[in-house]
Amino acid sequence: MPELGKRVLVIDDDRGLRSHLQKTLSAAGYQVETVDRGAVGLQKLLTEDFQLVLIDINMPEISGPAVCSALRKHEKTRDLKVVMITSMFHSPEQIAQAKADYGPDEFLLKPFTASVLYGLLDRLFTNSRRSEDSADAQAKALESCSVPLLLHELYNKKATGLLHLRRGDAKKIIYIKDGYPIFVRSNMLSECLGRMLVSEGVITQVDCDASVERSKVSGRLQGTVLIEMGLLTPQDLHAALLRQVTEKLLSTFKWQDGTGQFVAGKDFKKNVTSIKLSPAALILQGIKRYWVPKQLESYLHPLRNLYVKQASDPKYRFQEIELNRRGEEIFRSCLGTLTVTQILEQHPLAHREVQQLLTALLISEMLETSEIIEQIDAVDMSGLGTEQPIDEQLRRKILDDYRRVMEADYFEALGITRQCNGPEVRRAYYRLAKEYHPDRFLGSGLSREMSTKINEMFQYITQAYTVLSDPESHSDYLDELVNGPKKTININQVIEAETAYQEGRILLNTRRFGAAIKPLQRAIELSPEEPEYLTHFAWALFKASPEKIEVRNRALEVLLASRELNPGLDLTHLYLGRIYQVQGKERQSEKSFEMAVQANPDCTEALRELRLINLRREQSSQSKGLLKKFISKEN
Repeated sequence: MPELGKRVLVIDDDRGLRSHLQKTLSAAGYQVETVDRGAVGLQKLLTEDFQLVLIDINMPEISGPAVCSALRKHEKTRDLKVVMITSMFHSPEQIAQAKADYGPDEFLLKPFTASVLYGLLDRLFTNSRRSEDSADAQAKALESCSVPLLLHELYNKKATGLLHLRRGDAKKIIYIKDGYPIFVRSNMLSECLGRMLVSEGVITQVDCDASVERSKVSGRLQGTVLIEMGLLTPQDLHAALLRQVTEKLLSTFKWQDGTGQFVAGKDFKKNVTSIKLSPAALILQGIKRYWVPKQLESYLHPLRNLYVKQASDPKYRFQEIELNRRGEEIFRSCLGTLTVTQILEQHPLAHREVQQLLTALLISEMLETSEIIEQIDAVDMSGLGTEQPIDEQLRRKILDDYRRVMEADYFEALGITRQCNGPEVRRAYYRLAKEYHPDRFLGSGLSREMSTKINEMFQYITQAYTVLSDPESHSDYLDELVNGPKKTININQVIEAETAYQEGRILLNTRRFGAAIKPLQRAIELSPEEPEYLTHFAWALFKASPEKIEVRNRALEVLLASRELNPGLDLTHLYLGRIYQVQGKERQSEKSFEMAVQANPDCTEALRELRLINLRREQSSQSKGLLKKFISKEN
């Protein structure tokens, strides 16, 4: 029998089944609440604390799978136990697929008896306790597996989830998405924004204390208050938040004891401020700042007599990393003819700096070791460390290149002739691998779909190189091209979506809001997870009929979906603020404008709205003060 007192929510449009479940679960000691609609249930789950929810698969308005999928995207409900209720039999394969698609824990087949229900929930909570015990046992000691090694391991696996780090009372959670650290939470007071700015000398302790008090009174974020006080510009705040989240991660490199435990997950709520550095760049910065000579010696000593060369795998070789001139020279010299010791001996006046560099490059596998001399060709590393700022021009270039590469055969994709030789294939591939390595676009604000296109191109040109660099597979592929159908990939849908989006944007810019709805709706039908499409479609909807409540609600729903996909898009927050204003939700409106400024310090419209809100607040406060004086005089 399960533990007493667990709160359970039942979401089902069938009144009889809701009543039956409430009685059955209450008899087992659960605290049960019921609702008849998915939207109402989702709101309760996101604002209250429950340990279990049972959801009917087929419901009007929002289906059970849609509710479950939404729960898995929110940090608060990501680990909530979810049981789907269905009248249709699900095979083990179907259940496994459903768990992968939208994340339920179990299925309850109607009709069911009380004993079946109790047995299912007992297994569910028992397995949960076992999983927690197992997870605790899997925590790694940082003495044997340091933070940089953990980060690179997760990068290799393209893992998504949470890396929990603990050292004494200090706890940190690193959010990992597809192998990239994107955000960090910490329980250390010394790492809060105000204290960091005091330690940097940007503000005084008096300023910090005053901003905290004003933040408590107004409910605004401390960063916004510091802007109002004239102590920071929006650009200063944006830069400070980036430093803060990056430093929270880098400071863990000095932890020589403690534990690290990774918990895999599908996804989690994204944050406006995210880390902009690749794992390799983080590893280099962290080692430079926090690893002591003893750690460097301990890592390099077993490798001291091994020859060092640049990685053969471009996935590692062309990782985004910021090397200074000496670093670039050393990396270029690693051609398999020098040992670690010999490289260090060449730089006696920069011994520690070179130790740091070699350690970082070896941990991130940009360098490989060998027991024998294996001379390789030098590769031009220029262009690495150059971040690609995302804008409409780059966006169109990516789409044009995507169409060209993905529709081309392997020779055309690499830009070489069919009579090419091995060195020509290698040079062409390395040139493209540098240009389209996913690390280069890490800080560019790419949407999920654009990032997918970059990855697809990188994988395709890598596949082309693998085939064409081997003489036998090269010959077989050439024969297939001559005698068989040319490999083509249909990407008309991608191009049609972008064309429709651009048409809608033009109409929006000319204030033809009603006319913009159709092309923008077509764009999101073709690419439903492109946040720019969703945001502009929602704004067209709202501006076309701002007086209609149902239209406002629909636009709000689309904007919230877009924010989930990309919280770094300032227009999404700006438009949310505008709609909340119309709805009279001043606090939510103000919060959205704050988020717009965090996402883009140059969002002048959001800054103007925040100033107006603050002005109205001050005028209201003055009016109340005058009223009190008037009343006191009358008395």
